[in-house]
Amino acid sequence: MIGIDPGTQRVGYAVIEETDEGWQAIDSGMFQFPSKLSVPQRLAILFDELIDLLREYSPDCVVVEEPHVRPFGMKSALVVAQSVGVVKLAAVKVGIPIASYPYTQAKRTLTGSGSASKTVLAAAVQQFLKLTQLPPWQDAIDAMAFALCYCLLTPITEEVRITS
Repeated sequence: MIGIDPGTQRVGYAVIEETDEGWQAIDSGMFQFPSKLSVPQRLAILFDELIDLLREYSPDCVVVEEPHVRPFGMKSALVVAQSVGVVKLAAVKVGIPIASYPYTQAKRTLTGSGSASKTVLAAAVQQFLKLTQLPPWQDAIDAMAFALCYCLLTPITEEVRITS
């Protein structure tokens, strides 16, 4: 599972997998783009970076934040939506299914409240993944939250074995 926190200046990512002991963080980080580059240039770099990441880990699903439009925040939401589109395009190009959730859904799923603070969300992520230390980037923590949200909301299908 790869969670993505989209943006055009910074994009957080987190790779988690399910183990016998629960979910485990495999990798996390952040793609950061020079502000001197135009948005289309940053999106092109993001696409290439994502393709490499997806090919390296071959996840079962890419989970990305849905852009949220706040009053007076239309321009920001439109720019972030472009990043979401690039994330979805990269996943489709590599043949990986996509899921997306609003930030409030990830917070509600992990903490019980859609209005939880970033600090409370980070503590929940740390607890679910049994991390001794969180990554230094909030974008990566948010990406972990999206991946965990998917894991918690997606029913696990168990094989039924017939024994004789």
